[in-house]
Amino acid sequence: MTALRFPLVCFDLDGTLVDDTIYIWKTLHEAFETDEPARRKAYDDFFGGIISYRDWFEHDLKLLRLAGATKKRVEELLRTLRPMEGAKEAIATLKARGHKVAIISGSLDIVVDHLFGQHLFDHVLINKLHYSPDGQIDGGEPTPYDLVGKAEGLRELARREGLSPDQVAFVGDNENDIWIAQAAGRAIAFNCKSDKLRELCHVEIKTKDLRLVLEHL
Repeated sequence: MTALRFPLVCFDLDGTLVDDTIYIWKTLHEAFETDEPARRKAYDDFFGGIISYRDWFEHDLKLLRLAGATKKRVEELLRTLRPMEGAKEAIATLKARGHKVAIISGSLDIVVDHLFGQHLFDHVLINKLHYSPDGQIDGGEPTPYDLVGKAEGLRELARREGLSPDQVAFVGDNENDIWIAQAAGRAIAFNCKSDKLRELCHVEIKTKDLRLVLEHL
């Protein structure tokens, strides 16, 4: 059997494995009409180095809770999302070939659970949302592997699998995937919304069908 060139394939979630959203955080905030100035200030404070990622994460959860984003209402919103065309088939084919498949994303675990189930993936590095017994948002666990940290997430999974980073492929769609694309042995821009990412990647796939990544892996 021929050795795999990329034994591990990592995917972004929102806009890549999941259609109908660019960022789930933005989708949630817009659906629940959270306090936009407060949201913008937290965004600016994080990127200005004033607050930590955890602070930003907890602040956004507080805004959602205050706006009435209960478990029931969030799940109703999640039912409006769909897997990207060909996503489940691409994952199944990769696993059948012997690849390990992972998600590295700044999205939320509830999106994976709702659309795919985490059992489909060998690794999932993502933010986690917690609910209280009465269905209120009750904090969560921020991922250390978002934005710049996505690249370290790829290197961490490579270490776990006994691989070098150049044996890992990544598929993503947006500006926050730039750093991980630079760390991957092969980077594929899919459904791309960032000129910077497009320029960095080895391959761009414009048609929204994830089965098209298979020939490049």
